[in-house]
Amino acid sequence: MNIGTSLRLKIAISFLLTIISEGIVSLIIVSLLKLPIFFFLVFLIILWFFQWLISPYLVGRNSIELTPDDPNYGWVYEIVKDVSAKAGIKTPKVYLVDESFPNAFAYGNYITGKRIGITFPLLQILTPEELSAVIGHEVGHIKHNDVELGLAIGLLPSVLGFVSNLLMSIGWASIMFAIDETDIIIGLTLLAIGGALFAVTFFLQIFVLWFNRLRESYADYFSYQLFKERAWNLAKALAKIEVYMKNVRLDPFRGIIVTVPPARIKESDPDLLLEELLREKVSVFSDIFSTHPHPAKRVKMIYELTTRS
Repeated sequence: MNIGTSLRLKIAISFLLTIISEGIVSLIIVSLLKLPIFFFLVFLIILWFFQWLISPYLVGRNSIELTPDDPNYGWVYEIVKDVSAKAGIKTPKVYLVDESFPNAFAYGNYITGKRIGITFPLLQILTPEELSAVIGHEVGHIKHNDVELGLAIGLLPSVLGFVSNLLMSIGWASIMFAIDETDIIIGLTLLAIGGALFAVTFFLQIFVLWFNRLRESYADYFSYQLFKERAWNLAKALAKIEVYMKNVRLDPFRGIIVTVPPARIKESDPDLLLEELLREKVSVFSDIFSTHPHPAKRVKMIYELTTRS
């Protein structure tokens, strides 16, 4: 079984298991609350649509749209245009994002238009060939509707996580400012319910993150499909981003999803880092709590694909 077929099979399995687990949790919740399942589903659909509608404005803050005639960065738009044509999709809108770390991401919807955000540091460290391979990855997300799928499959854990934090916050407040035993009992009850929801959220999130990592791997595979052996530029880009991120400190409250989260690495030379990642033995569980696969897994897959080419 080739890598592409294996990825598609794993994605289908992870999606099915995630839907089944979220369905079981949903049935338990509506049974305990004695809610009609129809209204619960309508509530989730409305919430998903609201997220889908406003997320481009939240994700795209601190960004400006790039036009083809921009005197400084028009070449970036041309790369996105060329890669999109190669992938057989309409050219997405391109936004330059004012952030302190190198990153590229796909977002947007059919109302605001599909978009690709690119931070300024990414343009500073990548060659045009490496940037093209990264854009191929992001175009893969757009072509396969990963934004919509990610919002849909992560919606229930997000809702439960929010309710869990709310209940536990109120529970702690009830205990801290308790006037009598009733307040303490209420506080402990809210903490117990909130803790139970947190455990359920954690369980569901494992499936959601598994699905997300597979979609990321499939976007890497899509970049390979576009560029064949030249997709090694994607691995080189990942190594450069990894080196850059070594000294970056991210704000954990901002909710930014980065291509390569900060990691402990010894190398400062991207070429040497690539050699290290190719030799590294990575545990199956090394990235179980991550949105993206471990960099070594990504590099090894790209290496296997490009050397076969």
